[in-house]
Amino acid sequence: MAKGIETRERIISVSAQLFNRVGYHGCSLSDIMKATNLKKGGIYNHFTNKDEIALEAFDYNFKGILKSFRKRLDHDVTPTQKINSIVEIYAKLINVPAFEAGCPIFNTAVNASNSHPALKNKAIAAIDKLKKYIEIKIEEGIATGEFKDTADKKAIPAMIIMTMEGALIMSRVSDSLSIDIAIDGLKTYLKEKLFK
Repeated sequence: MAKGIETRERIISVSAQLFNRVGYHGCSLSDIMKATNLKKGGIYNHFTNKDEIALEAFDYNFKGILKSFRKRLDHDVTPTQKINSIVEIYAKLINVPAFEAGCPIFNTAVNASNSHPALKNKAIAAIDKLKKYIEIKIEEGIATGEFKDTADKKAIPAMIIMTMEGALIMSRVSDSLSIDIAIDGLKTYLKEKLFK
């Protein structure tokens, strides 16, 4: 029983990196078999098809992202600290080995947007969850007087996520300066639109 659970988890974790690196369509069952050193029966003993693996792999990757955020955010006290940490954590995702191919949320959203509705919906739900968290922190900051009353609770979370996701993509195809430029730009934006 324990060995079966361990094998299933290994399939998911290995597949999570494969899907994030080459996308759903770029990753074949043969690739998963090779990476896990399992035969087709060994994989189908735990999953009915590649779709099921892909959905589980996305959940695995998203939990990893949330873990990266929580590790820092759990120690922050104020909304200002939390907003700043979100930007900094995003910037450091590129240094997490599991996410060296980029943010799995955005990678999945792009890869599955026209071809895999279930994966696309998972990506949308993940983005919405991140946006909602930032929105709540902004509401808290307005209530405590840390943030401007005029702060746009919808636009600011979207700007943070779009800027940092774009920076992660650019850093993969260009250089790490993209991250620094994005952070500087966001700091200026947040100073003008959010922080007092």
